[in-house]
Amino acid sequence: MKLDTICPAVWDHLCVNTMGKNRLCCNAVTQDKDKFIGGLSEHWNDLRDRVKKDMLSGGRPEICKSCWKKEDAGISSLRNQFVDRYKNQKMWDKFVNSIETTKLYPVELDLKLGNYCNLSCRMCSSYSSSGVANEFKKILNDTGIDLGLDEHEKNFVQNKWYLQDEFVDTIKDMIINGLRHLKFTGGEPLMVPSVKKLIDYCVKNNYANKIDLIIITNVTLIDDEWIELFKEFKFVNIICSIDGVGNTFEYIRHPANWNDVNTKLQKLSEVQTTQIVTAITFTLQAYNILEIKNMVELSKKYNFNITVIALDTPAYLDVRNVPQNLKDAALDMIDTLEKQFDPNMFSKFLTNIKNKINQPQQVDITDEFLKVTRLKDTYKNQSFDTLEIARYYD
Repeated sequence: MKLDTICPAVWDHLCVNTMGKNRLCCNAVTQDKDKFIGGLSEHWNDLRDRVKKDMLSGGRPEICKSCWKKEDAGISSLRNQFVDRYKNQKMWDKFVNSIETTKLYPVELDLKLGNYCNLSCRMCSSYSSSGVANEFKKILNDTGIDLGLDEHEKNFVQNKWYLQDEFVDTIKDMIINGLRHLKFTGGEPLMVPSVKKLIDYCVKNNYANKIDLIIITNVTLIDDEWIELFKEFKFVNIICSIDGVGNTFEYIRHPANWNDVNTKLQKLSEVQTTQIVTAITFTLQAYNILEIKNMVELSKKYNFNITVIALDTPAYLDVRNVPQNLKDAALDMIDTLEKQFDPNMFSKFLTNIKNKINQPQQVDITDEFLKVTRLKDTYKNQSFDTLEIARYYD
């Protein structure tokens, strides 16, 4: 048995994408035959067994190519994060010792509950945001310009699988049969009625104190009622999607208000314990490449852990493709931060960003960047010229 390419997700995890299709994790290639509602099919279990066998022999399954690509580039992958979490939570040895055990139900469930969202973020797609979907359709109707990631996005219609009674019943069955790690993402999961139903079910039926709850949220809907419910769970990780502060935050995460979100972050910091932990995810992109210092300071101020997701698509937002003088400014900022802070605090965060920026330019796409940016400005009533990075595009 070889452990170098092992990923615990293949054994313990089930991810469901926005269309209700099963995946090994949120980065794995989707298998269109496998739907969440209706139970785990024979085809799904056969797929998992093949991937397990490949990993145990030291192989790198093609279905996991997203992680291999990042690891080969020196960037932390989701697989690395799974392994680190298992080791940090002292779960790794137990996992390895039970690696030959067949599990009929997932221990961990990661639900991407459609594209229902109250924001229209600059880097997002119709697949993940109803706000973006509406905006893209309006732009297409008005101008004939298709801003979708692929040819199918303009025709994308979100099915409402996560609003079906069978959806809630399926998860209740998993909870009864040992589900111990429940993750909700969106869109914005706190907008989805089924999330509230399931959390209430866990609390009222005494399952909450056995379950780790993970919420990825844009923070805008966090309030005292949600926080009181979170306190009932064994462990809660609130992962806040924050891509800058002040004007940059509002420019990217339209129409969110920074002062309102910052107040909610303050509230989360006040209730933070070993049981309720808040973290920040920073989506690195052209618009916020100079927000690195602000994000480090925000993380330090509230004592929140911070990780980075580096965009590859759309290409015009990939930091590999920004002007070289903008790259140099960001790298100088990172060098200063590395000297200023204890290496143990932000080393991984800064190293991952630096490794991404240092990769060679994929394509000169400045013209497209400016064209799309200014087009979206018109529909969002915003101005790119208010951003610090604008002067690098003169």
